Amino acid sequence: MTQLNQSGQQLAAANIKKFGDWVAERDAAGDWQDYIRAGKLNRSEIANECGFALSVVRQNPAVKAALEALEASLHERGILGGTEAPGAAKDDPTALALERRVMAAKAKAEQRVKALEEQNAALRAEIADLREQLARYRHLEEHLYRTGRMLPP
Repeated sequence: MTQLNQSGQQLAAANIKKFGDWVAERDAAGDWQDYIRAGKLNRSEIANECGFALSVVRQNPAVKAALEALEASLHERGILGGTEAPGAAKDDPTALALERRVMAAKAKAEQRVKALEEQNAALRAEIADLREQLARYRHLEEHLYRTGRMLPP
């Protein structure tokens, strides 16, 4: 049955199964750290890997509850959040301000790297063009020397 022919309940059940399968894969791989951002699991990354929209994580009550239970479990195992409670980071204004500054600095650095990479690519293209021109002019210069129309330096 295609997704268009399924009812909302069928889609919800399928999404819960996808999420459960994803959790089992992560437990088997043990790569939870790859999915932690700002002290909690990265919802958009989870949604992408599970193959559903981010709105499913936010609006589907079963997936939302399963995700919260998973985060609590990871917190108890010491994988997520360290010694703080899961909601404590949201309440600490200094931590939020620090996180915003770090994210802004990271974004600025990424923007600078992107600009430098673009500049580097443009310069490489220009160098390739200039090398082609140089080869062409060397050929012309050599021809002029051979025919006696130009004196060697």
